[in-house]
Amino acid sequence: MEARGHDAPAPLFRLLGPVVLEAGAGQVTFTGKQGALLTVLLLHAGQVVSTPRLAETVWDPPMPSAPAARVRMLVSEVRRACAAVGADVIETRRPGYLLSPGAGGIDLTLFRSQVALAREAAAAGRHAEALAHYERALSWWRGAPLDGVTGSFAEARAERLHGLKLDALEERQEVLLTLDRYGDVVSEVSALADEAPLRERLHGQLMRALYESGRRTEALEVYRRLRRRMVDELGLEPTYELRRLQSRILRSDPPPVSAGDDAGPPGPDGGGPQAGAPAAARPAVVLPVPCQLPAPPPSFTNRDHELEELDDLRRPGTDGVGVAAISGPGGIGKTWLALHWAHARRDRYPDGQLYVNLRGFDETEEPVPPGTVLRQFLGALGIPAAVIPTGQEAQAALYRSLLADRRLLVVLDNARDSAQVTSLIPGSPGCTVLVTSRNPLTALHTTHSARLLKVGAFTEEESRRMLRRHLGADRMAADPGAVAALVEHSGGLPLALGVLASRAATDPGFPLAALTQELRDPATRLDALETGDLGAGLRAVFRSSYAALDAASARLFLLLGSAPGPDVGLAAAAVLAGLPMSATRTLLSALETAGLVRRLTPARYWMHDLVRLYAAERAAVDLPARELGQALARLVETQAATACAADRLLSPHRLAVPSSPAPLRGVSPPGAVPFADAATALAWFEAELPGLTATQLLAEELGLDQACWRLAWGLTTFLLRRYLTRERLGVWTVALAAAQRIGDPRVLALCHWQAGYAYAHIGADRLSEGLENLNRALELFEQAGDGSGQAQVHHTVAWVWSVRGQPERGLEHARAALRIQHDAGDLVWEANALSALGWIHLQLGEHETARELCEQALTLFRHHHDESGEAATLDTLGGLALRQGAHERALDLYEQCLAVRAGNGNAFQAADTLVGLGDTHHALGQTERAHAAWSEALALYESQHRRDLAERVREKLLRPGSSGAAH
Repeated sequence: MEARGHDAPAPLFRLLGPVVLEAGAGQVTFTGKQGALLTVLLLHAGQVVSTPRLAETVWDPPMPSAPAARVRMLVSEVRRACAAVGADVIETRRPGYLLSPGAGGIDLTLFRSQVALAREAAAAGRHAEALAHYERALSWWRGAPLDGVTGSFAEARAERLHGLKLDALEERQEVLLTLDRYGDVVSEVSALADEAPLRERLHGQLMRALYESGRRTEALEVYRRLRRRMVDELGLEPTYELRRLQSRILRSDPPPVSAGDDAGPPGPDGGGPQAGAPAAARPAVVLPVPCQLPAPPPSFTNRDHELEELDDLRRPGTDGVGVAAISGPGGIGKTWLALHWAHARRDRYPDGQLYVNLRGFDETEEPVPPGTVLRQFLGALGIPAAVIPTGQEAQAALYRSLLADRRLLVVLDNARDSAQVTSLIPGSPGCTVLVTSRNPLTALHTTHSARLLKVGAFTEEESRRMLRRHLGADRMAADPGAVAALVEHSGGLPLALGVLASRAATDPGFPLAALTQELRDPATRLDALETGDLGAGLRAVFRSSYAALDAASARLFLLLGSAPGPDVGLAAAAVLAGLPMSATRTLLSALETAGLVRRLTPARYWMHDLVRLYAAERAAVDLPARELGQALARLVETQAATACAADRLLSPHRLAVPSSPAPLRGVSPPGAVPFADAATALAWFEAELPGLTATQLLAEELGLDQACWRLAWGLTTFLLRRYLTRERLGVWTVALAAAQRIGDPRVLALCHWQAGYAYAHIGADRLSEGLENLNRALELFEQAGDGSGQAQVHHTVAWVWSVRGQPERGLEHARAALRIQHDAGDLVWEANALSALGWIHLQLGEHETARELCEQALTLFRHHHDESGEAATLDTLGGLALRQGAHERALDLYEQCLAVRAGNGNAFQAADTLVGLGDTHHALGQTERAHAAWSEALALYESQHRRDLAERVREKLLRPGSSGAAH
């Protein structure tokens, strides 16, 4: 874009082009090493830059001999050049040099100032003023930044400066769009596309401008070209926002205000958001800085040797990723050590801190798989869930790529073994990883040169020091005998000491002798600690802490110990307690202060597995059975209602189910937790899944059969989209048993239908069980006169036979479903039946009939905004176009389908679409693109354990003429 005039005085130095000094006596251009040295000083104007730092940035390895002398010579040369035009701006200042250009003396400073003013004006809605500031900012550019300066430092800095320019250009286009200047955007961004071929935000702006100018086809072509380039060069799909924009243009909906994400615009150095920036000027390239560390231990003491060992991970001269494996028995203080060091050294990791509890030794839950953690970490690093690869290797590769050249701390707490953490270790030498485990992870020393740090019990002096931090020297001196008993019976375990000290510190007037008397009692002594049985010994410690709680906190403690799942959300805890959330939060804070729960997030709490076991034991004794049963029933019923409500958001056109009658035991029917949208509901399922499956088993145990099958119903859409087939079969097996106890024919029909559907998804070896359940469901729906239910089962049976390669057996079932839905006037499900029938006719080779049926279905789906049905029909039409040789149309249909499925998280059916996309590319002779699509499908099939389909795709990749054969 052409430079525009401005009123600001010319700067003394220019970096936004060749490095130039322009003073009254003339002008001089700096290149090579002189330019590199001057660039470093200018970028740190007003700051002293040390001589070693200058040498490291000016010369690439290997360093020259006598680097300090070489730096002095170079500084002299630059000074002489500056003096020739009357500028004396570099002074010697130990331990290096300082450059003082004066206010407004660098074009980069002027550029940033104008951009800041532009953002401020845009945020306030003064768009014409913002545009003027952006134009003044961009007028300072005189070509490629640092042009002619050599060295890797200059190259990296030039790329970063160029990124600042592109950020400003993108923000300027947003202002032009706001001002309805679509023609300007089209002409300017079209010229920029070659300069920034992978800038998704620019392409989104071009799409919007073209669409608003009535050039819909060209807008879609921009997306198609960008997507192909991203897949080919990066192996990534465009962002969800860009795919959503494409979908809206396809539907001729008004485009969104911005195709960017919600990250703020880059700050002064392009590395983070700037306060007050307008939402419409937010580039999608700024990665968030995660800060996931739980709170540091409040009164950490001792462990000086261990802290020094951790400090040695990042001593000067060390290379590679710093990994420490901290091991020791439960309750020894591994997590406290890791968190204390992590918080004390946070300034070393400006790119953030990631944390996860891997639950390696949880007695009620399975260890967290690495793939689950990778998805969580990628989400924290700004990757939308819809574009996270499904295969664990691909996830790990993307994770390592994101952390390349970043300085980030990763804390992997409570690992079971080395295999659980290997894929979570980044490859960047700027990163540090702390792993805690009860087992010594010796394999990490072999594979990652990990420092093995074994944590032992406190010595007597260390135990006293910890108590002194909690109780104070005066209180300890007043009762030395009681202190000796505390030290003796704690066995040097920090967890035991911490809980005992918390109880004593809660009430300063509480005599230590009263506490230690419980420990001296043979019936309650910490005898197991002396024999090494940690679990049994800590029971006495937990009892003393529990006894110090007030009645309301103690009751919640017991209820939490009896609740299903590894952790609990604030809303669920409130339901369990039968209290408002504000009161429940106060009680949870009291339990957190006592060391009995830990807050994972502002609204989620975790209880140590041993504490949970103790609380459950005490609940069986100290809570009336009726009160405990009612609390658990409240939780079960609420989770069931919430799951059904969340499912309704994910699949709004799904068959309506009977409302739940009043639950057992006199508990009032609870309401569902509300959700803002489908994305919030999906996130709730992700967080709650382990607890929901455990809740269903609790419902079975409590005899809450209605909630039992409704939980299965609420989970179905989520489990189907995630292709969690075994989990799906598990919940419907439990639900079917509950339905048989209920005896309601329609509930029994629903459960036979869904159980049959789940059996059919498992594989051919369970097909007979699936068909048996489906036939029984059909009989029951017919007996009940439920036409809608019959249609649903016919639809499922048609699908079962079709995917088994026998479409002729599914044809009559599909026709029956269509006939019933048409007679009932249910247009959405009539569309589903049309789509299914079209698919079967495609398999039978009856192409024209298939096309007519699918086009009818697509019209209905789009009219009623049913994206799932729309995607399925687009997939069928894509297959039809492929068979008829209309390859370009097939590509378009498949890409539309993938965009919709990525938006609603349907990884199960997306795998099938990717196969069709690969087949189409192969038919066009585009072997690399075919290989990319097939490889992505293979990763999905393997992660979903669809072995037969995975093998078919593997054969495609290895056949002659496929580029996959070379891999």
